[in-house]
Amino acid sequence: DTGATVKSYEGMTDEEIQAELDRLAEESRMTISVNAKPKLEDGKVYVNVVNDKESRYDQRFTLEQDGSVLYASGIVVAGKSVEWVEAEGAHPGDATITVAAVDKESGKTSGNAQAIQVQIVDE
Repeated sequence: DTGATVKSYEGMTDEEIQAELDRLAEESRMTISVNAKPKLEDGKVYVNVVNDKESRYDQRFTLEQDGSVLYASGIVVAGKSVEWVEAEGAHPGDATITVAAVDKESGKTSGNAQAIQVQIVDE
């Protein structure tokens, strides 16, 4: 896993180890904001994926339904959002928005993507 960090904690107290683990967890945190009930209108879906301006990572995402990828984004930089996406074949019902962190320097996916279950609704 390219997002993994291996470190020796030898010689550190339990408190020092916990502080280091807390720091690493905070550094790897990513805020995900999506529309839980995206609206379907004229072949477009209002996903409203927002990458918080304070995010340490850029993001990319997919919209999937019935096992098919309906939309795959480019990179969404921190502080930006994607509201409407073209999603041919989208229909009211269950769907998944999967968001992955993207390293700002390399442009490569970092860590594990997070899948969010959403419910596409009619106009």
